[in-house]
Amino acid sequence: MAGSMHGGSRPARTRVIGPAALRRAGWLVAALVLNHCAASIPPKHSGVTRFELHGTQRMDEQAIMACLATRARPRAGIVLGDTDEPRCDVPPFDASRVPISLWAWPWTDWPLYDSNIFDRDLDRIERWYQARGYYGARVTNVVRTPHAGDQTIELSVTVHEGDPVRVARIDVVGLELLSQSAQASARASIALKLAEPFDEAMYEASKRVLVAALREASYARAQVTGHVVVNPITRSVQVSFEAKPGDSCRIGRIRISGAAQLPVAPIWGAADLQEGQTFSVSALQDAKRAIYALGPFASVDIQELPRKNEPFVDLVIKVVPGRMFRFGVGVGMLSGSSSALSGGDPTTDSFAQWDVHLVARAEDRNFLGGMRRLSVEDHPRLIFGEPFPGTQSSHLGNLLVVEFRQPAFVEPRTTLIASVRWDRGPDPFGGGDLLRSDVVAGIGPQRQFLDGRLTLTSALNVNLFIADHGALYPDYHATYFQHAAALDLRDQPRQPRRGSYFALTVQHAGYFLPSDWNYLRITPEARGYIRLPLGMVLAGRARVGLMEITNSDIHVSANGDPTGSVQRLRDLGPLRQRLRGGGHNSVRGYAPNALGDVSEVGNHLDSGGLRQWETSLELRIPITASFGSVLFADIGDVSREKTFRFNVPQTTLGVGLRYKTIVGPLRLDAGFAPSALQVFGHDDRVRNAYQSDGTIGAFPESSFLGVNGAIHFTIGEAF
Repeated sequence: MAGSMHGGSRPARTRVIGPAALRRAGWLVAALVLNHCAASIPPKHSGVTRFELHGTQRMDEQAIMACLATRARPRAGIVLGDTDEPRCDVPPFDASRVPISLWAWPWTDWPLYDSNIFDRDLDRIERWYQARGYYGARVTNVVRTPHAGDQTIELSVTVHEGDPVRVARIDVVGLELLSQSAQASARASIALKLAEPFDEAMYEASKRVLVAALREASYARAQVTGHVVVNPITRSVQVSFEAKPGDSCRIGRIRISGAAQLPVAPIWGAADLQEGQTFSVSALQDAKRAIYALGPFASVDIQELPRKNEPFVDLVIKVVPGRMFRFGVGVGMLSGSSSALSGGDPTTDSFAQWDVHLVARAEDRNFLGGMRRLSVEDHPRLIFGEPFPGTQSSHLGNLLVVEFRQPAFVEPRTTLIASVRWDRGPDPFGGGDLLRSDVVAGIGPQRQFLDGRLTLTSALNVNLFIADHGALYPDYHATYFQHAAALDLRDQPRQPRRGSYFALTVQHAGYFLPSDWNYLRITPEARGYIRLPLGMVLAGRARVGLMEITNSDIHVSANGDPTGSVQRLRDLGPLRQRLRGGGHNSVRGYAPNALGDVSEVGNHLDSGGLRQWETSLELRIPITASFGSVLFADIGDVSREKTFRFNVPQTTLGVGLRYKTIVGPLRLDAGFAPSALQVFGHDDRVRNAYQSDGTIGAFPESSFLGVNGAIHFTIGEAF
């Protein structure tokens, strides 16, 4: 029909394109895109494809390269070593790192070679070594290898380091106005060390710490000069510092700048600075920290204005308000842990549960004026039982948290915290299909001391447990005071390398408070961190838990408790407050809450006891600046008896991987529990049907690689 209408024209022909042709077309398109995006080298120039430095046996090659203008084209790869990307003239200069370069992406820019700049870089290399105390260091060989075909050039520089000059003597004068202890502390803080190579950066840092010691002792105008004598024959250095304290100063006039519409009274109170008080740097730093902690400020700074010919320093407190109201929505996942949100407990809970959830958060940082903070956060959740990512059972749930903070409560630096947490869903400490509503409401003051290192909290809390019909547990309530103290002496809280940490939490419920139990709960904890060579860290933790129940109003009927769950509730206390072990921040060869005495009712894990002890040891081994590994050993027990069982160590040996992120390290731990190291002598643990043979693992019992144990994936260090 179509042919007759068009005078006998040929019918249209369809060509089928096969898979091979499609692949060729795809490669062609990819090649065209890469060619378009690829960085090019301008005509009559050479791009530096490689720049190698040889002979750097004592110094870090990358630390030298950071100070040079000539650079090689960046390549993808990794750097083995525990330090971050080096910066010019910023210690450490002798870090042990092994860069492994792989390839350069086509779109990365080409650094251009300039012979004049490169010649100056050769001088910079020798000067850099001199600044580190290597006065005999010389550039002994330079190789330039141009490639005319692709306009690239390779550079190679060989250095002879020689021997450094070393510090033979350090003299300090002018500290006589300080106390003996302050003098000793200042001298100990000097960065230069006897018998070590003389380093100009350490020399300048030493002057700064001496100035800081004098300023802390009220000498705000202190100056420190230095004198260095180098003996090239003996390769020794004599260093002398002369301190000029000036007048002892006091704080003069104080004013606040930048508060805009915010009230200044809370700022004055948090600063806690008075005209006429003795000047000290720590007082200013403490004031900055306390003002920033009020919440509504994006930045806080204190400007010093020394008066001419007067021993006074005027201060300007400069604040920059941030956004007063914040709102956000998102999607998240929670697996195995939850921070305590009420009562100041510094620990985290571990449980055999994970979820995917929506999150909506709103926060007003000047609620009703006065810099009061009100935050509301809601998590509609789809909750699953462990093991992750198993989906044997799922339930809809919700987590709602409301928190109110009132600054300057009673006194300027005390904050009143009131919070309510409503958790609807299966009980995270019991597992299975036990649905309930768990409400914890608390109110109490919080105060920091010692430059924020010591935090004290006291709160009155009410825990309401409302079970669905047919649940194993009856409704109950517990009213208790919780007092918490945490002393943090670590160098940094997220990834500490040295220092110590101590915490003590005390709960007492009932007695004169309306509660279904009268009990006392005490949980002290201590942690320590020691930095080792090659960036390794040895970390240890020990904690103990004691719960003493003196009375309970929980009623146990004669025939209404076939599983014994109500009796255990009466004897062991509220589900949330029981002592438990196992999981990602406890003995890691055990599933959450599966350490020590546990019972199984159907698929419901009934855990917790009255006595607990744990100790952990970790060797943290860096591989790169962002990636590391861990060897660990965890030991512990939880007993339902009023006694500590040290013949039931329940030992875990394990390995872990860490990847550093801005919110803390991503952590993957595999804990193995050898059967010979679980119990010494008779096994008197209460296991019931659950793991009655003593095996360990996720609930129900499991093993991997033929060894009993558990795998944990979470964020943040174990301790």
